[in-house]
Amino acid sequence: MPPRKGTPAEPPPRPRRTQQQRREETRRRLLDATIEVLVEQGYARLTTVEVAQRAGVSQGAVFTHFDTKADLLGAAVEHLFPRLIQDYLAGFGGLTSSTDRVSAAVEMLWSIFQRPELQAAIELYVAARTDKELQAALASMEGPHRDNLVRVARELFPEGASHPDFEAVVELVIDAIQGSAIARVARPDHPALQRMRQVLTRFVRSSFSRGRHRPLKRT
Repeated sequence: MPPRKGTPAEPPPRPRRTQQQRREETRRRLLDATIEVLVEQGYARLTTVEVAQRAGVSQGAVFTHFDTKADLLGAAVEHLFPRLIQDYLAGFGGLTSSTDRVSAAVEMLWSIFQRPELQAAIELYVAARTDKELQAALASMEGPHRDNLVRVARELFPEGASHPDFEAVVELVIDAIQGSAIARVARPDHPALQRMRQVLTRFVRSSFSRGRHRPLKRT
């Protein structure tokens, strides 16, 4: 029977999600919950029971999607990194034309590494030294992630992308800031950290001003 005049028609029923969509949603909730628990409790105290509770699923669902706890942790890091890159790009897109882009790039990268979720990811890398299973899980995604970082850097700094040592400079900047983020745990207000970022900025600027076809001197 058609609706009475003046009576709004009922909205059409929402299409039912496919099994694949439900699986992807459950997986995403598990990964988000893993990052949440890792930030709050740390690697040593994280359990799959707690992750399942946060995600609103059974513990058995964890191992339906992931073979081991290490696989879950590795997938959580892989899930986190693109989100952080998008946040970085969003911030970079808001810079004005007068902004020192090299200095801003270093400072924004430093800020990203201070975020609790990335600090928690770094904790996993440290723990992987004595956990071969975790080491393998992280190694499987580390290469593609680093390649993605270099690709993003080339897009942001096309003027330096043809430099023969561009990739090495990008890797050095990332490793230096990651190392300083670890050092900050023990000495959060040490003035050397600010000086380090200033030196790093000068290094990047001078590296790309040495000429596009002349590599850095190797010893």
